[in-house]
Amino acid sequence: MSKLSFMAAGAAGVGAAGAGGFLLLKDQSIPSTTFKERYEHAWLPKTSNLWSSRLASLKKGVPVHIKLIEAAKKDGDEANRLLQEGCSLIYEEPFENSKYQKDFELYCSKTNKDVGSKAWNGDEKNNTSWDAPLTSLKSHDPSTGGTLPNKLLEIQKEIKSTGAAPHDEAIREKLKNWCEEIQSRVYEGSESSEFKQQELYCRK
Repeated sequence: MSKLSFMAAGAAGVGAAGAGGFLLLKDQSIPSTTFKERYEHAWLPKTSNLWSSRLASLKKGVPVHIKLIEAAKKDGDEANRLLQEGCSLIYEEPFENSKYQKDFELYCSKTNKDVGSKAWNGDEKNNTSWDAPLTSLKSHDPSTGGTLPNKLLEIQKEIKSTGAAPHDEAIREKLKNWCEEIQSRVYEGSESSEFKQQELYCRK
């Protein structure tokens, strides 16, 4: 190999090493977002009064995290301690494509229903308690109540086409089903669209 070729190969090697080092440095400089960071409003502090209900769910569930599996086999304070330890470990895990996503949602987080001041409307679809929120939904103002999700927009259109309350039982059922669907979702904060609509149309 000529001296010139050797120098060119050396420069290429240095360049490749430099590029590799840059990519490695780039990867290291962007830490993964953890569950605790992604769901900053939903993680449970140790003093939360929700741990007992999460433990009850765990006992009936199929957890993935080893600590939660251990907790499900225990009782009393030991089970609660292991549950909290497992959730604390999950909170620090990268959330993207995590195998612990369901564990977090079911056993380690606050849901939309858990947060709020008014009573949840758990009445059956034939109960007139659904008429007031349906009447309000008919005249929903996005400037004050936020943008409606697609399912509520569909219900709103149907309300307008059928007239005033008392509302058709089928429409009541659609609103009830929507409320039941979003109540168990992870709480994303008081400004989230789902939570705002829940507070307007799913509580008494």
